[in-house]
Amino acid sequence: MDDSGVVTPDGCAVEVYLHLPENGEPDLIDRVVPVGSRILELGCGTGRLANVLAARGHDVVGVDESAAMISHLQGVTPVCARIERLHLGRTFDAVVLAAHLLSTVDLEQRRLFLNTCERHLARDGILVAQWFPPSWFDGLVRAGRRSGTLGAVRGTLEVVRDDGEVLSARTVYEMGDRSWSQVFQAHRVTEDRLGAELIAAGLSLDRWLDDAHGWFAAARRRSGPASLP
Repeated sequence: MDDSGVVTPDGCAVEVYLHLPENGEPDLIDRVVPVGSRILELGCGTGRLANVLAARGHDVVGVDESAAMISHLQGVTPVCARIERLHLGRTFDAVVLAAHLLSTVDLEQRRLFLNTCERHLARDGILVAQWFPPSWFDGLVRAGRRSGTLGAVRGTLEVVRDDGEVLSARTVYEMGDRSWSQVFQAHRVTEDRLGAELIAAGLSLDRWLDDAHGWFAAARRRSGPASLP
């Protein structure tokens, strides 16, 4: 399948994601889930994480709204669907929500993301999620831009606008003589607010999984969901 020029509904170039290798995330996930776990990855893309987890012996289901993305899954059960509407009728030992999806600016969409996570978690299951912590916003705004290379892809992230709550930024990906540009927005959610949104979905923060607080684990609340303040 030729993915050159294919862009997903949210503006991601499929070819770029095909060339992005994992960057230690499967190791982080493996530290908190049992061997041979049933794992649901929401927003799995081309399988940058899901394919690795499946190769390590986990039973992985990958969900993405892009058929072009999930056509590249290997050893993973593909589901083409939006996260917000997902009802698989089964639960998992772990649900993975990566790609900073919990930093979306839409509060209702964040709520629906977390409800889907909770709905698909086994009683003793664990949510492993990634977000942009407040320190990420502070560092990027101070610097104005940031560049780095992952695999064959060089990325440059530049601040377009910051109003203290919502950050607009532009990412330029480069491979050889080709480049792709994508504009996105992220909401500066505080750790307290994150905790409250987890509780409202019937979850609770269990622990941070890295020093930067960019990844965390959450579990089901025994007392169920609560109202947001």
